[in-house]
Amino acid sequence: MILSISSLIQTLISYSLSVIGKFGPIGVLFLMTLEGLGIPFPSEIIMPLSGIYSSGKPIEFFEYVMAGSIGGFIGNIILYYISKFGGRPIIIGIGKYFGLRESHLESAELWFNSKGEWTVFAGRFVVGLRSFMSVPAGIAEMNIIKFSLLTFSGSIIWSGGLAYIGYIIGYNYVKLISYVNYIGIFALIIIIIYIVFILIRRNFSGGNKGRQ
Repeated sequence: MILSISSLIQTLISYSLSVIGKFGPIGVLFLMTLEGLGIPFPSEIIMPLSGIYSSGKPIEFFEYVMAGSIGGFIGNIILYYISKFGGRPIIIGIGKYFGLRESHLESAELWFNSKGEWTVFAGRFVVGLRSFMSVPAGIAEMNIIKFSLLTFSGSIIWSGGLAYIGYIIGYNYVKLISYVNYIGIFALIIIIIYIVFILIRRNFSGGNKGRQ
């Protein structure tokens, strides 16, 4: 489990580095478009690496930020229209090949319906819901101009913030990669604690019901 987590992260880093190194901002635009479509190319890796590549070069940094923002926006717009004209069955049918579960969609729909259209902006900063907020917006036929403004605003803030982290770190990313195994161990511990907590809570609830 630990090895699979660390190897997955290193694979994503390696592939993203390859694409960014070969194609520059165009590569970032491509990767972030995929991320905007809900395909698992995490911006948490892509954009900091963009910042690393542009470290010390303000103009290139701006180009990478715009490429990431526009890419995420394009992906979200495409997903919006797929959702608008295809509905939930199409999204779930296609999304299952890219790790999209119905529970992900239900969470996005619940948040959108309860919080309103501004979740399109706020959702850009929520891991796991970021791309999928386009789905309930499309199904609800949200005004495309409002959707576009909120989506791009969230996209540029998110992409710019992540890229700036990489910009500050510079080429010390090699040191960060050496900590990947520790990240995997930490994630595994958190998952185990969460599972134990759920089991204890269920057993406790079951015991209380049995005594009533």
